[in-house]
Amino acid sequence: MSILWPCPLAVDAYAACGQAIDPPRPPCPACGAPTQAWHGYWRHLRDVGDRLIWIPRVRCSRCGRTQALLPWFVLPWRWDAVTWIGRALELAAQGLGHRPIAAVLARPETTVRGWLRRLRLGAPELTRRLLAEAVRAGWSGFELPVPPLPRLAAAVRARAAQWLRRHGPADGWWVANLVTGGALLGTNRDAPLAPAGADASMAPTAPEVPDGP
Repeated sequence: MSILWPCPLAVDAYAACGQAIDPPRPPCPACGAPTQAWHGYWRHLRDVGDRLIWIPRVRCSRCGRTQALLPWFVLPWRWDAVTWIGRALELAAQGLGHRPIAAVLARPETTVRGWLRRLRLGAPELTRRLLAEAVRAGWSGFELPVPPLPRLAAAVRARAAQWLRRHGPADGWWVANLVTGGALLGTNRDAPLAPAGADASMAPTAPEVPDGP
């Protein structure tokens, strides 16, 4: 299993740290007991280029379960950093098809087509969840687009605006990945590890693999 956390480092800085990452030590999401560092693994992350990043793990001192700690720019089971998937959605919301989007992002057409298919399927639930989190954080704007993808993009911006007000600047898609528990392209309904005072509670995401598709 894996837990998302709001890493203060940008992708390049995180990658440059190698194994010298100092992640949080969340309580076990299964039983609530303290956790301890438990090695980790290397996994691919495709951003501007492809790189290997270190994913630390923690182990529960009581039940022995282990969890991978994913920085919030990593989407479980996906090779690409979440920002690129967000860019694909924003371009699709403007009316572009998957082929021109793939050309703009320099990604395979089949990969982009798969992203957009999953985003369209999950857009209503993701939008509802992001807007609910934004309202809890103090957002009060209700003039939103009606079409699903533009509406989802607007919900991401709304939640990011409230994050900025409470915690400082952050990539809107990193915030969306965090508060949806890594469910942007899936059906996971658990929340991530949020900082003190944030709205989401801590729970595991879907299982993570070293090399996403």
